[in-house]
Amino acid sequence: MNLIDFRPGVILSTLLKKPPPSVYSDNFIYSMLRKPRMQMWIIAAPKTGSTWLSAMLENYLGWESRQLTHSFDRREQEPSLRALAEAASIDRILWKHQHTRASESTLRLIRRASIWPIIQTRDIHDSLVSCCDHFLNESTVWPMAYMDDAHWCLLNEASRLQFIVDMVAPWYFNFYAGWFASELVRNKGAYVCRYENLKVDPCSELLKICEHFGLPRSQSKAQAAVDRTAYQPTRLNKGIIGRGEKLSNAQKDSLVRMRNYYPDIDFTAAGFPD
Repeated sequence: MNLIDFRPGVILSTLLKKPPPSVYSDNFIYSMLRKPRMQMWIIAAPKTGSTWLSAMLENYLGWESRQLTHSFDRREQEPSLRALAEAASIDRILWKHQHTRASESTLRLIRRASIWPIIQTRDIHDSLVSCCDHFLNESTVWPMAYMDDAHWCLLNEASRLQFIVDMVAPWYFNFYAGWFASELVRNKGAYVCRYENLKVDPCSELLKICEHFGLPRSQSKAQAAVDRTAYQPTRLNKGIIGRGEKLSNAQKDSLVRMRNYYPDIDFTAAGFPD
């Protein structure tokens, strides 16, 4: 007859070798999260200054900063339950900028983990021109559209910008339409941070974010965070408002056609004032 060994060390060793199925469930992971708990997550379209905002908030809040995904490369930057589990014992977390589209799965994670989301936006015309710079100066490896260095080198300057408009812009509309149509944004459960406002007055924008989520506000502390960030690498490119004027009229018309597929969605924060 096999006897069960109830010594704690033996039980733990057995569980680690063959954990019960419940350990892998979403419910188990959510139950691990410390309460009360404060979490802020920057969800951003590409080339909106989100690395800059992440650094400023990190300096202002003093919270632990982590990534809510375990993979980048060409993979869509979906939030990871594993990342939540690994940070289960931390009660103040800033989840760094992530290019994540709206989905019921992501919205459910935000609700169940009680995450405070920031949706960062920028005029899409300016963002697309910055995307072209990114492909040229940093990397062609992105989940928004497939490109590689060999094919990129075959394109002239005009064709490169046209590729961004044809192939990358649809991802942007997927991102913006999904978030702007969500109840989370419509009911002001998320803070929509416009790059244009951040660029003009970063201190004010930091304080508005804190006000939105009921956090303490300090003008001097916000200014110190902005000043400190100025000396950190934030991958801020030109950061110029109005770069989208480089697009041709035909390219701008193409973007308007994409926008018009969603007549009931307010795209003001993405550069289409109604």
